[in-house]
Amino acid sequence: MKHGISTLFNLKKIKEWYRGRGVKHIDKNEEDYIDWGLGIEVPFFSSSKFTVENNAIAIIGSQITHDRSWPIKYSIVKISKLGTSIKYFESVIFYGDQFEGEFHHKFHLPNGSGYQLLVFNYFQYHSIGRLRLIQTNEQKENEPIL
Repeated sequence: MKHGISTLFNLKKIKEWYRGRGVKHIDKNEEDYIDWGLGIEVPFFSSSKFTVENNAIAIIGSQITHDRSWPIKYSIVKISKLGTSIKYFESVIFYGDQFEGEFHHKFHLPNGSGYQLLVFNYFQYHSIGRLRLIQTNEQKENEPIL
């Protein structure tokens, strides 16, 4: 019974958070945020390609999952041109709901182009989120890179 109540509560939170965002699966909005939604049939989201300068980028975002214990994995990757191979550079995992405040993570990477952010929900039920990719540098302000 307790699990059923918490599941209903999480579904309500997902609906409230997603209300007003339309039914688009993936959308880059006017604030440089990328909205994503994953499920059992679509467990991956990949961003458009970007370039890393100053050996670092950061992600800032929020997520809501169907169950508080479920992980969402954020990875920086390079995907081959035919999509047949993925090279992982660095990953971070956030568990459950992260929506009351934004999560932050800085990836340390070699400078270069062709990177993508890959979001994975481990083939779990509903999960939605939004994030920004930020070019980081100690000498200048953070800038959105997508």
